[in-house]
Amino acid sequence: MRNNFKKILIVVPIILFLCMSYMGTIVRAEDKVNQTSTDISNNENQTNTNIANTQNDNKTNTTNNKSTNSTSNNSEQSQSSENVSETENSSAVKKEENPLTENISGWKNINGKLYYATKDGIVKEKGWFKEKDENPNVKNDNEYYLDEDHSAITGWKEIHKSWYYFDEAGVKQTGWKYIKYNWYYLDKDGIMQTGWIKGDGNRYYFNDEGVMSIGKKYIDDKWYFFGATGILQTGFYINQGKLYYSENDGTMSANEWVKTRSSKYYIKADSSAITGNAIIDNVAERFDDNGKYIGPGDVKEHLFIKYLSVGNADCAFIKLPSGETALIDTGTPESSQDVINFLKEQNLKKDDGKGVVDYIIITHAHSDHIGGLASILENFNVKKVYMPEIAKMKDWYSNIEVTEENRANVEMMKIDYNVYNDAVKAMKDKNLEFTNTKKGEFIDKDNVLQFVESDKNFGPIGTPQIVADYWGVNENSAIVFLNYGDLKALFAADMEWNSEKDFWKSDLLQGKQIDVLKVSHHGYDTSSTPDFVRYLKPIMGVISRDKDGSTKGIAYKNLVSNGVTIYETSAKDGVSIYATPENWTVGK
Repeated sequence: MRNNFKKILIVVPIILFLCMSYMGTIVRAEDKVNQTSTDISNNENQTNTNIANTQNDNKTNTTNNKSTNSTSNNSEQSQSSENVSETENSSAVKKEENPLTENISGWKNINGKLYYATKDGIVKEKGWFKEKDENPNVKNDNEYYLDEDHSAITGWKEIHKSWYYFDEAGVKQTGWKYIKYNWYYLDKDGIMQTGWIKGDGNRYYFNDEGVMSIGKKYIDDKWYFFGATGILQTGFYINQGKLYYSENDGTMSANEWVKTRSSKYYIKADSSAITGNAIIDNVAERFDDNGKYIGPGDVKEHLFIKYLSVGNADCAFIKLPSGETALIDTGTPESSQDVINFLKEQNLKKDDGKGVVDYIIITHAHSDHIGGLASILENFNVKKVYMPEIAKMKDWYSNIEVTEENRANVEMMKIDYNVYNDAVKAMKDKNLEFTNTKKGEFIDKDNVLQFVESDKNFGPIGTPQIVADYWGVNENSAIVFLNYGDLKALFAADMEWNSEKDFWKSDLLQGKQIDVLKVSHHGYDTSSTPDFVRYLKPIMGVISRDKDGSTKGIAYKNLVSNGVTIYETSAKDGVSIYATPENWTVGK
């Protein structure tokens, strides 16, 4: 009995211990399950919240109009989000438990450059490269070009004298590409195209840099016009509300009649069709609002300009609508007889048996501008002669010791000073004095002609030093602006870089653009700077020089590259312009 009691005392505590241990295990398991469920629930709620927020953000602009549908959709999306969340969390767990081995074959950005890497490291190739040659799983045919450091080229690259373009991922491009505000065309091999190209029944032109042409362009000594999409225009077309015409080959027509089956038109110097009244080769004609010819015009007044052919010199005759006449410069002593013969043919007013020239403007005192003045004063009654005080000649040579090196320059200054003195003497013989020019002053009674030069003295220019004062006279030239009806013209004398820069920077035309520019300094490369030409925006430029001086240097290129059609006084017997209040035309 005593032994049985001892056994009971030993067994019962053991049983109680085992029971308590079992109960504790169950409780801990339930707690862990509950904790896991809570974590999963929290994750689901957080995921649902993020997805709902994203969806709400994306639909901010449409919420007000679709509030009823939004409530229903949000409920459906919330339920869907729970499924997505469970799948994403499940996938995340799997990835964590079974991490995948990363495939390192592909492009790597190292210090801003792209390299192709495989399990063996950076590919050490140069030149043309295809990704699929290294990785058969790649499905594209993209081509790259690896540089000397094995990185992929991006942007433009010249390869074997051809230009290619690679995008920011290094992929060679083909076809039409819009790059930095310009269109380019790259053929099937990726080579940048230049010159003429045909496509879709249209013609395009790409310059030497591969840029597609738009607008008016000078190509192989001919003018063409390309629309906003680069298509070469032919026949009649509209540009900025005006009717224009180009030949079948695309060359822009100018100064000629164009006939259709039922009508005829006259095409002006800028290739636009005339509307309204116009003077065509000194005959008045009339056109309707669509440019169709109606018949003889009714022109009560018009303006006439003649840029005379006087060699490497300047002389322009202007007959104003009022009947007043003006000469801007007078050519050389050698060309003076040609000027006199021309003036005698102009049906000038008479005074004391001689023709009257109301105004002569000597832009500066070099012999190629003042040279004909003495002879003109002898043959005509001249009412007023202008010349800037700061553009007169002086004796800059007498105190110079003549050497073989400076002999030609000294002789040039001596000749010009003698010609200037002859003009001064002729003025005194006629009891005339030079009238100084003033910035902003009008010349004629109807305010058609105006001085617009700077009031600055630009001082000596150029080398050698002994002729710096002599050449400085060019920069101080009088500049005349003509404003009549549809025509605005500028007579730029012998302006050079300094005065041209001051002209556009000071906005001496006060925002006006011009149609016709008498090109500065006979078209020499010391003038017609790009900024000056772009400021004026002329349609037409007249260069006064002889045939031997006709060159296509920097100044010429600056003009044509900015859309200026060039007329040379030496090409024919000068250049004529007729202007009515509605139109201006170039005579043949």
